[in-house]
Amino acid sequence: MPKTPHIKVDAFPLVDKHFSGVGHATLGIVQGLDELAGEGKLTYSLIAPRRWAYKLDKYNLLNYKRIIKNPFPNRVIRGFMKFHLKVPMDLILGPGNYYFPSFLAWPTWFSRSSVVIHDVTYLAVPECVQKDNRDYLAKVAPFSIKNSKNIITVSNFSKKEIIKYYKYPADKISVAYNSVNQALFYRRTTQEVKSVRLKYDIYRPDYILSVGNIEPRKNQERLIEAYMSLPKDITDKYALVIIGAGGWNNEAILKKMQDAKEKGFVIINPKHFVADEDMPALYTGAKFYIFPPIYEGFGMSPLEAFACGTPVIASNVTSVPEAVGDAAVFINPYDARDIAQKMKNMLKDLDEDPDKYLEVMKKQIAKFSWHQSAITTAASVTGKSEEYFKDNNEY
Repeated sequence: MPKTPHIKVDAFPLVDKHFSGVGHATLGIVQGLDELAGEGKLTYSLIAPRRWAYKLDKYNLLNYKRIIKNPFPNRVIRGFMKFHLKVPMDLILGPGNYYFPSFLAWPTWFSRSSVVIHDVTYLAVPECVQKDNRDYLAKVAPFSIKNSKNIITVSNFSKKEIIKYYKYPADKISVAYNSVNQALFYRRTTQEVKSVRLKYDIYRPDYILSVGNIEPRKNQERLIEAYMSLPKDITDKYALVIIGAGGWNNEAILKKMQDAKEKGFVIINPKHFVADEDMPALYTGAKFYIFPPIYEGFGMSPLEAFACGTPVIASNVTSVPEAVGDAAVFINPYDARDIAQKMKNMLKDLDEDPDKYLEVMKKQIAKFSWHQSAITTAASVTGKSEEYFKDNNEY
């Protein structure tokens, strides 16, 4: 009987104190791997820094084989990577099929490994990435790619970008799309929406929602400019709610936000962290969701909005059209006038037919599945076919 393949997952994104979009993507894939393990298709272990391994308990993963406590702190690992030190991690943590979900693939001597390159923002739009992080990724990513058997990415757009910037063979890049956890993201009751809204000092019952770190790539400055240009009857009724932690180089955005407030516009940016479990209610309560970035490797938040039954306006650039399909209204993210016009059009459409976008949103969400993406990932990491993990079952 063939031996069941085993995958060793670098779980650092799940225990990192800054749980980011990469963390959410990693969690989705790991939950998919956990399902596959429960079906007997594979086994897997989680690697985490010794002092932070306890943080994995909160995810309620049921089927992992064990937690491997890495004796090296993350800063030491990052140092190894920064200086291209070929410390063979499989000699320390044991041989296997290694899955590195966040750009950094440790050297291995006797083991197969795959690295996830979510995007190449640091090369394509370097002005939109904080310098230290940009320089680090530009130095470490090529080393990680060299250390790996192949690459996994999150969209066909990102695949093309990786080929463009790294001249990497297309047949060695797999696309495992991000998805949305519909057990968490679904339409919430009016009572829950009100309770969560007030928890974060969003006192206007009518609002337009946008989510993303406050930084240039997310394009909040043009969004605010567009909002301020809307007719007064619209801005008097609808607040603009921007949920996102402070990023970098955001002085101009914060100034624009403050200037708008001083002119009487209601722009709300919750000052304390918005818990993941509260996001579905905030999506549900929004009149619509607007996603205006100038560069994205995929973009999960529009799918989260779709799952909550909330219409979406989205950028027409990079990977965003691939994620939202025909279910969103597109904007030119570089044109504040176009953003404003599409916002007015959306409000008019929803006043005439509140359910106008529901069916197309449901169809778009159905195209993505963490289970399928976990199958693609497992196949890439182990070198087996996707059919091996599907075992002729439909998902």
